[in-house]
Amino acid sequence: MIKWRFPSNDHGENKGINDSGVATFRGTPLKSLAREICQNSLDAARNKTVVIEFNMFDISTNTLPGYDVLTDVFDRCREFWSVQKGSATKDFFVNAAKKISNQTCSVLRISDFNTSGLLGSKEDINTDWTNLTKSSGASDKKRTAGGSYGIGKYAPFACSDFATVFYSTYDEEKQSAYQGVSRLVTFRRAEDNETTQGIGYYGEEYNKPVYEQLNLDPSFARNEGDYGTDIYICGYKFSGEDWKKGIIISVLDGFLGALWKEKLIIKVGDDVISKDTLSNLIEEYNEELTGNTQKYYELLCSEKTVWLEEDFLGLGNISLGLLIGDPDAPRRVAMIRKTGMKILEKDRLPSHVPFTGVMFIEGDKLNERLRLIENPEHTEWQPDRSSNPNKEKELLKALFARIREQIENLVMHSSMDEMDAVGVGNYLPDEGDENNDKALEEVVSDKVVEIDKKVIKKKTLNGQAPGAFEKETTDEYEEGFHKEPGGEEEEWFHTGGSTINPEPKPSQPAHIEQGGDGKIPKKTTVGLNKFVPVCVDKNSGTYVLMVVPSDDGEEGTLQIYMSAETKNYEAPILSASVIGGNNVTVENGCISGLTFKKGQPLRIKIQLKFRDYCSFEVKAYAIKK
Repeated sequence: MIKWRFPSNDHGENKGINDSGVATFRGTPLKSLAREICQNSLDAARNKTVVIEFNMFDISTNTLPGYDVLTDVFDRCREFWSVQKGSATKDFFVNAAKKISNQTCSVLRISDFNTSGLLGSKEDINTDWTNLTKSSGASDKKRTAGGSYGIGKYAPFACSDFATVFYSTYDEEKQSAYQGVSRLVTFRRAEDNETTQGIGYYGEEYNKPVYEQLNLDPSFARNEGDYGTDIYICGYKFSGEDWKKGIIISVLDGFLGALWKEKLIIKVGDDVISKDTLSNLIEEYNEELTGNTQKYYELLCSEKTVWLEEDFLGLGNISLGLLIGDPDAPRRVAMIRKTGMKILEKDRLPSHVPFTGVMFIEGDKLNERLRLIENPEHTEWQPDRSSNPNKEKELLKALFARIREQIENLVMHSSMDEMDAVGVGNYLPDEGDENNDKALEEVVSDKVVEIDKKVIKKKTLNGQAPGAFEKETTDEYEEGFHKEPGGEEEEWFHTGGSTINPEPKPSQPAHIEQGGDGKIPKKTTVGLNKFVPVCVDKNSGTYVLMVVPSDDGEEGTLQIYMSAETKNYEAPILSASVIGGNNVTVENGCISGLTFKKGQPLRIKIQLKFRDYCSFEVKAYAIKK
C-alpha cells in the first residue's frame, strides 16, 4: 500500500527542528538550491549539454500525495515539542499547518535532461537513488564530481514550508521510480504512540519507492528515452511574482563557467540561461549580481584576455585567463572546477595591478584532491579536512603562487599601452585638446603682475654649481681626457698643502685635454615620451618600469629617484634587469648600460630595498647618435 510511513526511533535519539543537514542551507536557501541542483545534474551528465528546468505551479493542496497524513503529522510535531522554551519548532509547524490548510499550495519542479537519472532504485545501499533518498552523509561519486559530502540533498528541504520533497526518475536503464521524503522532527505516531525518527517516506511497504513516474505538474511528462530526474519541492517558500529572479542570479553567479563552456543550459519559467543569452541576462540583473560576475564575463568575451595553459604539477591541465588594464577590475581570480561551478574568488594577489582572472581547473587528479578539501557549501578549500593537511596546504600554496607568477609575467611582458594601474596616470603626459586651443582669444589685461627674476648660476663642467659635492651623471668623458687650468670652462683645482678651510673655493678657468685633442662625446639628457612604473610585488619591493625615449642613444643611464613631499631621494635599487634585453649595472640609484631607441618601449624590472608603494621620478642620459 502506497502511503506515508515514519519509522520508529525505538526509544532512541529524538530529532529536533535544527537538523544539521537542512540548517546548513537555511542562511542562503536559493543560492544553495541552485548550486546543489546544478552540481548534481552536471555530475550525472551523459556527455551532452545538461538542460535543467525550474518551473513553479500551484495545485490543490488536497491533491498532494498523503495530504491527510501530513496534516495530522504537522499537528503531532507541534504538540510533541510544545514543552520547549524556544519557539522555532512551534513557529515552523504553525506555519506548515496554516499553509497546508489553504486550498492551493505552490510547488517548484526541477527537472534535468541529458543525464543518467538516478540509478539503483531497486537496490538497498550505495546507489545514486539510495544515497539521495535514504542515506545521510553518503556520497560515492566519481573523482571529478562536484559533491563529496552527501549533504547537498538537504538544500531543497530548506526551500519548503513543509520540509517535504518528492523525487521521480527515469534512468538510462529505462527504470522509473518515485518516492516522497519528509524531513520533520520526532513525534508520537497515532497508531502505536511510538516516537519517530523524524523522517518519513512516501512509497510502498518497507519504504520502497513506487516504480513509476510521478507527474505532479499537469503540464509536464517525460518522453521515451528522455532520461533524467524530477524534484518537486512542496510548499515552495519563494513563490512570489519574482520567483525566477533569485534562481537566475544564483545560476549566473555560480555557474558562469559551465554556461560559457556550454556544459549547461537552464530554463527558469520562460527564461533561458545559456551562452547565447548571458549578455542580456547579465545586463538585466547587473545590480543584483554578486561575486564580480559581470567582470568575469567581460574577461571571457574579451579579445585582449591572455590565456595560459599548462599541466600543473603533473596533476592535469589548468587554464588561466587574465585581463589587465580595467581600473575597476576586482583584482581577483574566479576558481572554477571541472564541473563548471565557481568555488571561490582568490584575492590577496598583486594589488597594485588592475586585473581580472578566471581559472578553469580541468585535470582529473587535481580536481579529485580539491574536491576532498572543499567545504559542504562548495565555497572554500579547507586543507584541514584532508588526512594530510600539510600536503594540501602546499598544493594550494603552489596553485596560488602560480597565479601570482603569471600575473607578474604578464605585467612585465605587456605593452602596457592601455594599462593605468593605480597611480600610473600621475606619470603620463597630458594630451592637449586642439579644439580648446582654437577657442583661446588674446586679451589685454590691466592687471599688474609680478615677474620673478631668475638668476642662472654658473655651473661646473659636469653641470653642478661650483663647489658642489653631489654626484651628477650628466657628463662623462672617455679615459685619457683630463682637466687642465685655462680655457672657457670652469673647475676648482686643489693647489696643494693642507686644507684648513673646507669651504668651496672660487672656480678657475679650465679645459679638457688629451694630447692636444678636443672633447669626448658627452652624455646629454634624453627626453621621455612616457614613463610608467608598476608595482608587481610590494612585499619584495619589485617594480617594472616602462620608459619610451624620444631620442636614440647609446651607453644610456637612468637615474631614479623616489619622490617625497619636499624632496627626492636616490632610489635604493638592489638589482635591475632589462626584460628581454642586455645586462645592466646598478650604482647609487643609477641603471647604466642601456640602449635607447626612439619611440620603442624599454622595460626594466627593479627590486628596491624598500617594502611599500612609492612614487618615482627619473632622468635619462645617453650619448646621442
